This record gives sequence, C-alpha cells and structure tokens, in this order.
Amino acid sequence: METEKLKKILESLLFVSETPLSPKKIASFLRDTPESGIQTALADLKGEINGMDRSFQVVEVAEGFQLVTRPEYHKWAKELYKIISKTRLSKASMEALAIIAYKQPVTRAEVEAIRGVEVSNLIQSLLEKKMVRILGRAETPGRPLLYGTTHEFLIHFGLKDLSDLPKVSEIQELAGDKPSPEFLREMEGELRRRESKLGLGTAPDGEAASDAQEPPPAPDIVTETPS
Repeated sequence: METEKLKKILESLLFVSETPLSPKKIASFLRDTPESGIQTALADLKGEINGMDRSFQVVEVAEGFQLVTRPEYHKWAKELYKIISKTRLSKASMEALAIIAYKQPVTRAEVEAIRGVEVSNLIQSLLEKKMVRILGRAETPGRPLLYGTTHEFLIHFGLKDLSDLPKVSEIQELAGDKPSPEFLREMEGELRRRESKLGLGTAPDGEAASDAQEPPPAPDIVTETPS
C-alpha cells in the first residue's frame, strides 16, 4: 500500500479508537500490509502530528499508539464531558499499586510487609478498577495469590510497557524485608507525577471515599488462602 494512503488510514483508526492500537492489531485486518510497514508508518505519523503544534498528539502507550488531547487542554475537555474517572486513586491505593508495580508478582502479605498495614480492601479496590490482576498462586505454604499490574495500568499511567516504569534510585531496596518509608513515598510519588503529567486525577488525601473504608469483598469474589 502507498505510504501516504496508509498513514491516512492509520490516522482515521487512531481518531476513532478509544484504546491504544498496536501494529499487530492493525495488521490483523490490514492484511495486505506487513506489521513492520505499519510500525514505520505509525512512527512517521506520530512525528508529523506531534510537529503540528495542535491541541492533540499521538503517544505510544501500552504497546500501542493513541491519539489524545495534550495535557494543557485536558481541563476544557473534562469540563465539556464532565468526566469523572473511575480510576481515581487515593494515596493509600497509589502506595499499594506502586509496590505491586515494582515488585510483581507479589503476594498480599509481601505488600503488607512493605506498607506495614493490612491491604486486603486496597487490593480488592485495585482489582475492581482493573489496575491489578491475579497472576496465579505462589509455591509457598498456603499458596497465596500473586498480583501484578494490567494493560489498563499501562494506559492509565502512559507507559509503553513495564520497562518504561519510572526508575527509582533505591529500587534494590524492594528485595529487603523493610524498605524505608522514604522509599515507599518515592515509589508512590513517581506514579503520582506520571499521572499528573497526563492530566489524570488522583484523589487528594482525606477525600470522601477512603479505600481502607470500602466494604469487604462479596462472597463470590475469589479470596486468598491465609498465608
């Protein structure tokens, strides 16, 4: 397919898609165009659109490409559509999510050992918000559940993949039994800064619904065997 026509097709797909589009997914229905050609055309299109100084841009996120509003114009878009994010995260949730993101696969007990408090309701809340998922069970006594982050997590924080996580200078402390409180704050702060850069709203401290006060999981929800 001729390059300029391909870029226009890709532009139209990005325009209508509500989620990031990967070259592999696009190639699945543009069967006459190889994935490598789509990857190159997307990169070219990204450069062209982002060089236009418009209110929108193409970003690489969650192993795909997406057409989004630039952060400085988010407040007007939100005012128009009165957007209330389902994934607003309290400070406590952000801390637990940061631990899971950097230490995955991780058990609830390991998260609690780092935070120093019980986190069952926080993890349940993150599961419901699709920020984390169950990866399986650990090969340890009681076989506790293992948790990791999701594709939605990558989209929410604007990450291409997990290797794009913000680097924390003290990352090796995760291997210890008692990472410092300063390190926990730094992990949480890195994700919070990433979220703010994208114009996404994190619930301020003390906001109405604290995750720690959420009701326990319903009986039909999978729960852990005590570790």
